[in-house]
Amino acid sequence: MPSDDFDDLQPRQAQTNEEKFETLLDLLSSGFVNDPDLDLVRDLALQHLLTFPQLPDRTIDIMRSILADMDDSEPVLNRKVAAIDVLAHMGPQAKPAFATLNGLLPLMESDRDIERSLALRAARAMWKIAGDSELAAEVAGKLVEDEEKWLVVHAAELLGELDS
Repeated sequence: MPSDDFDDLQPRQAQTNEEKFETLLDLLSSGFVNDPDLDLVRDLALQHLLTFPQLPDRTIDIMRSILADMDDSEPVLNRKVAAIDVLAHMGPQAKPAFATLNGLLPLMESDRDIERSLALRAARAMWKIAGDSELAAEVAGKLVEDEEKWLVVHAAELLGELDS
């Protein structure tokens, strides 16, 4: 049988940017129950969203639902970092997520370095959204003294980004 007979049974490949990011958002909004088989897929979907210059407003609610996940495992916390980066990428359009990001700032005092990193990323995103660098500089200034060297590097990078 010719393969044409089965074309309608094959998944349709997204063609336009809108179809592509809608597919990614549908995947990300399908729930965040701890399914290790989907962790990599979700993480790659979040990273791929950063390649689109303009994302729809529904992205904001999906990123906020990722940030609301109460699981504090490392894969979920890493996914939260990626969601914050997507909001920062959206810039002023992501203003509705500002309060959610602000709620992450107290994590700067956490004993867990990944949570302190969330606070740093949230401060950066707030700067990208609101255009005010004062809070980002304050958080980065505190974390540049952190005992975790990788976190110090990220804090110093943010300070450098703020200066340029």
